[in-house]
Amino acid sequence: MADRVTVFWQGKEYDAVRNGAQSDLVWQVLRDGSPVTSFPADPGEGATAVKEKIIGWLEGNESRPVADVGRQ
Repeated sequence: MADRVTVFWQGKEYDAVRNGAQSDLVWQVLRDGSPVTSFPADPGEGATAVKEKIIGWLEGNESRPVADVGRQ
């Protein structure tokens, strides 16, 4: 499992960083260093699965106000 994943979506770059203790790992998604969202990290998931989760979340929250999801 990677510790960092980068996703490009609609011309913007998002970084996901794996954080936490072994029993409580999470992916924290950042845009320009600011947190956007986070979700549990599955020990067996690879970079492709993480990217799919991030893109799915971004697409599902596309209509939310920019400041609400940290996409400034």
